[in-house]
Amino acid sequence: MATVFEASAAIAMFRRPYTTTSSVSYPVPTPTAVAGLLAAITGLDNGCQEQGFAARYWQYLQGTRIAIQMLAPLKWRSETINFWNVKEPQKNPHIQVKHQFISRPRYRFYVQGGIEEKLKKYLSQGTFVYTPYLGVAYAVADIKYCGHYPWEPVTMEQLDVSTVVPYTGNLEVDILSSGGSFRERIPFRLNQDRSLVETLPILYQTDPNKKLRLLKRGELDVTRCGEDIVAWFPAW
Repeated sequence: MATVFEASAAIAMFRRPYTTTSSVSYPVPTPTAVAGLLAAITGLDNGCQEQGFAARYWQYLQGTRIAIQMLAPLKWRSETINFWNVKEPQKNPHIQVKHQFISRPRYRFYVQGGIEEKLKKYLSQGTFVYTPYLGVAYAVADIKYCGHYPWEPVTMEQLDVSTVVPYTGNLEVDILSSGGSFRERIPFRLNQDRSLVETLPILYQTDPNKKLRLLKRGELDVTRCGEDIVAWFPAW
């Protein structure tokens, strides 16, 4: 079975860590951001009361795997936000930082294994422990529980996938039939000290009405979940 829910907000930002003077977003939710969202909904302890950079919830996510579907077209929005100048407050108490946001995003998340049962309990009751958000704390998310669906193996080699596709070995995509696609390398896994452990390349569409047509899926794990064909990220 797979637990399915949607998240939407006025804005989202999944910050690229190597940006400095400006905050620039990845075009899709990163698995690391989704991990934080699952931890917030279920109330997993991150240990920040002892160390501000701690992310202990990763130990509870072992065996969990996810899939990510974009339900709204990718649209960008730029804003300048005032922050406290903690480095040189004597010069100016405030600084202005440019931000690149995703405008009015909506996503569907599929969760299977690991924390799934605990997540389903909170979602089915319409509750959460910590405030859920999409990437940054000022992008508070609305959560909608979609249901708990059986997933069925897909035997076809050629198929149209509804979700973001992890790019694995021997994968072949019909770019023309897909209407184009984009490729990005995103963070996949952190350790309990919030250090990057693993990244993965992905393929995605900016238009939710288009699907990626796979000619050969290679090592990719693809199943049917409800009415959707879902490409799963590896389990954490």
